[in-house]
Amino acid sequence: MPRTAASPPAVGVVCALEGELGSLRARATGSRTVLGFTVLEIDVSGVALLVCVSGIGKVRAAHAAAALIAAGAERALLVVGTCGGLRRELVPGALVHCTVAAQVDLAVREGREIPSDPALRAAWAAVAPGAQGWFLTADRPVLSPWRRLRLARAFAGPCVAEMETAAVAGVARGAGVPWAALRAVTDRATFLGAREFRQHYPTCAGLAADTVERLVTSPEFGSVAPPRGAR
Repeated sequence: MPRTAASPPAVGVVCALEGELGSLRARATGSRTVLGFTVLEIDVSGVALLVCVSGIGKVRAAHAAAALIAAGAERALLVVGTCGGLRRELVPGALVHCTVAAQVDLAVREGREIPSDPALRAAWAAVAPGAQGWFLTADRPVLSPWRRLRLARAFAGPCVAEMETAAVAGVARGAGVPWAALRAVTDRATFLGAREFRQHYPTCAGLAADTVERLVTSPEFGSVAPPRGAR
C-alpha cells in the first residue's frame, strides 16, 4: 500500500542479492508486497526504511526501484551491494561511492549517464569513507580482461562493474527522488573474477548495507534529505 498523506516519506534501499542486505534483514519489523516485490519495513531512530531485494540485472532493479517509490520511498533511494573493481587499487573489501552510473551496454550515449545526488553522496562518504567513481552497469558480468581494459580506458578515474545501479538511478531521476549508491569490491573483474567473487562475497556482501544506519542517523543526512515539513 502506498504511503498516506499523513505518513512521512521513507528512505528506500535496494540490493540485488539477499546477502547484500547485511544487518538490515534482522532489523525488519514488517513486510508487504508491492508490485510483486517483498518490501521490508525498518525503523532506524525514527527514520523509516523500505528495503527490497531486486534480483540480478537492470530490468529487475528498475522494477524494484519503482516498487519502493510506489511504497513511499520518496525521501531518498540508496543502492547497496557488491561490484568488480576495474582499477588495481580497488581491492576486495574496498568501499566505492558512485559519482555517475552509466549503462555501458547501451548503444547510444544520450541519457545513459546519470549523476548521483552530490550532497547525499557526501553525507554517505562522511560516515563510510571510500573511493568515488563511475559505476558501469552491464548486462553481464565483466570477466574478460579485454572487456575490462576497454571499460577502464573509456572512463577516467576509479570505476567498478556491476549490473543494477544505472537502472535504479533512471527510475529515481524520473520520479524526482535523490539517489546514491555504495558498493563493496569483491573481485578484480578478470578471468578469475568468478572465483574471487565466491571467495570474498561472504565477507563483503553486507558491508555497504551495514553503513546505512550511520548515514540516515547522521546530521548531514538530515540536512540534505529532510523529512516532509522540515524543508
